[in-house]
Amino acid sequence: MQKYRRSLPALDALLFFEAAARRMSFTAAAAELFVTQAAVSKRIRQLEQFLGIPLFRRDGRRLELTPEGTQLRDNAVMAFDYLETAIRALPGTGGSAIRIAANSAVSLFWLQPRLRKFGLGDTACAINLVTSDGLADQLSAENDIAIVYSDGRIDGWTLTPLLAERLLPVAAPGFIEQAGLPAGAGFPDAWTGAPPLLLDFPRLAPDWTNWAVWSKRCNLPELDRWPRRKCATYAQTIGAALQGHGIALGSTALLAAELAAGDLVALNAPMVESGSRYYLAYPEKKALGPLVKPLFDFLMAEADEAPSNEPGPQ
Repeated sequence: MQKYRRSLPALDALLFFEAAARRMSFTAAAAELFVTQAAVSKRIRQLEQFLGIPLFRRDGRRLELTPEGTQLRDNAVMAFDYLETAIRALPGTGGSAIRIAANSAVSLFWLQPRLRKFGLGDTACAINLVTSDGLADQLSAENDIAIVYSDGRIDGWTLTPLLAERLLPVAAPGFIEQAGLPAGAGFPDAWTGAPPLLLDFPRLAPDWTNWAVWSKRCNLPELDRWPRRKCATYAQTIGAALQGHGIALGSTALLAAELAAGDLVALNAPMVESGSRYYLAYPEKKALGPLVKPLFDFLMAEADEAPSNEPGPQ
């Protein structure tokens, strides 16, 4: 215990930080946590002092995560999910909780906001969210349902199409403005000077589409010579794009809220369909029980209500 007290900050400071990093707003985090904005600011300041590094910076009125803040956010989400899983596994604490799994990008940008919405409804119940980029974790027999990226065939699981996977380059408005590009400028033709940074991620499965696959599909070999920053996960590439560090490949379904809010802008570039999609899945041996089915139906309805029109290029 003494070891953790010396090396770890206060747990409530990490909880406040996770909410602020997810909402990118101290005010929104305060509303979610039922505290004042000053309380959130104080906890974040204490956390930064404990770590000795800044976690946020302000660009005018816009709040941004530092690279260290992005790293801590991603790890904090997984740590809290792991801790919640451990608590739910204790006898008498999680027997009636739904266990749902998803990768980090789906969890952060699509699933978590909808789980909060579901929690306000009449069919709300305890939910254990498992966030992992490993397919084996997502397909654990302990999970009641999972959102998986697949071609539609997984032995032992029933898959229902949830979200199509369409990818195109996205960037923060400030990044485009700094490049001096007019609205609607084509990508990559508009960049006549030094090429911008492409935010990339490892291609750990054959059906993943990263910059190498996208540029080949679009017959744009010149992109192979552009500078790239290799992030650890797809979620980190989007986080870096939101902070204005470069151009990422955006999944229009996962990032619909960010595109609609103008936090990210779709560039005037080809849109590529990966050939795979996101499925809402459940084990064939479990089927959908009366506790799980309301959440399953809710998530399917949320996908159906997503904007049908693709974002227009900028």
